[in-house]
Amino acid sequence: MQEHRALILRSNRFLGSALVDRRLLAVGELESANTKFMEAVQASEFKRASILNTLLFEDKTLQEEALLEHLVEEEGLGLIDLNHVELHSLRSLDVDISGCWATSTIPFDKIEDTYMLATCYYLSTPVKKYWEDYLSGRIIWYGTSFASLTRALERIEEMHEAEDAETEDD
Repeated sequence: MQEHRALILRSNRFLGSALVDRRLLAVGELESANTKFMEAVQASEFKRASILNTLLFEDKTLQEEALLEHLVEEEGLGLIDLNHVELHSLRSLDVDISGCWATSTIPFDKIEDTYMLATCYYLSTPVKKYWEDYLSGRIIWYGTSFASLTRALERIEEMHEAEDAETEDD
């Protein structure tokens, strides 16, 4: 995930600013969360380096329901609970899971040239740009909860580990 350090820094900075701009968060709350976020980055704990994780679960200064409601009402996104989606290996989509962790986003389906992406970071312009450039196809964005996304990424990591173990056995 070290290769995504700049993306992690930019995407979290943009997300924090967007949350303040949309009045979902106060400036002081963002400053406190930024300190904890930077500590995680400096310790190279990139899976934990998420300002959203800090705001939701450590500081408890952002209500996830308010963020999800904003995504639906103001941004026009649909919501998806990835706990109820049959996930597949990302290798078939030529997607590196570290990019998913770095952006809190996961492609969960593809139909022809259109990718379905679930994200917690839709308000972060660098995240959207990263995926639009990476996939160079049409994207349909969905919002999802942080817990849903995290568990989905963990499930996919387990799939990849099982695939690797099978390959070693052959």
